[in-house]
Amino acid sequence: MSLFTEKMELGVQEAELETRKVLGGLPAIFRWLVILIIIGLIPAYFIAKSVSYKIWLARYQQGAIMAKPSFTNPQAILVSPINITTLGTGQYAAVVKISNANLDLSLEKIPYSLNFYNSKGQEVYTFNDSLFLLPNQTKYLTAPTFATGEQIASSTLQLPPNLPWQKRLQIPQVDLETSLPSAFYQTSPQAFVAQGDFLNNSPYTLNKVRLTFVLYNSTGQIIGSSQRDESTVSPFERRAYKQLWPNAQVPDFAKVEVTADTDTLDPNNLSIAATPPSSSSDLSRPSSGNQ
Repeated sequence: MSLFTEKMELGVQEAELETRKVLGGLPAIFRWLVILIIIGLIPAYFIAKSVSYKIWLARYQQGAIMAKPSFTNPQAILVSPINITTLGTGQYAAVVKISNANLDLSLEKIPYSLNFYNSKGQEVYTFNDSLFLLPNQTKYLTAPTFATGEQIASSTLQLPPNLPWQKRLQIPQVDLETSLPSAFYQTSPQAFVAQGDFLNNSPYTLNKVRLTFVLYNSTGQIIGSSQRDESTVSPFERRAYKQLWPNAQVPDFAKVEVTADTDTLDPNNLSIAATPPSSSSDLSRPSSGNQ
């Protein structure tokens, strides 16, 4: 290693002497010019490097793929006043209409609560559930009939402060059609009844369909409400229902509005049965029993 080091030092010294010899043979003005050129190469190199970096960075940024939010500032849910109704002593129900004004945003499995208070502002009952909202959808939320010994004076709808809005590329389309229901009193058991049917006009099997019932009087005011869930509704199935309000008195009843709703945002709520192969496409060899 020492011999190699000595050779390197000797080579450097020879190069230095050769350089001095060459520079010494030049006129003084040329010697200073060469020195200035050599000194100027150092800042010129760094300046050129910085300029080149900025030019190429600008070009790469033009074609770079950058993650950006798909939406900003979603519109808040529109909430109507809560209608508190009673169809018997100490028997209450409530219904509230909500609307999603966003044309391409949805909400999935959002918890909410309907809270009920007496005249002193004390909470006497709470109904908890979860909701979904499709883009540009309007629907009813109901608190089914409940009993309390205190008179309900007010209520509030409580939603999470930060809603997880989603912008989905595709949402399955399910058409649920409800027929015009009939309404009447029955005596055994004594109840007010709404009876009709709905149609799953889609190729999907629906794990759950929610039916919401809203009763109106002759002036168009809401006087009652209820809901029920139907399970495992087959494709293109028409299913009948019979909804009862036990021991209810419905004064000045005019009509009942029924809406059917299903969560198309939940893939576990929708399924399509596999199409069995037809005999014309079966290319297998016949069994011995068919020969």
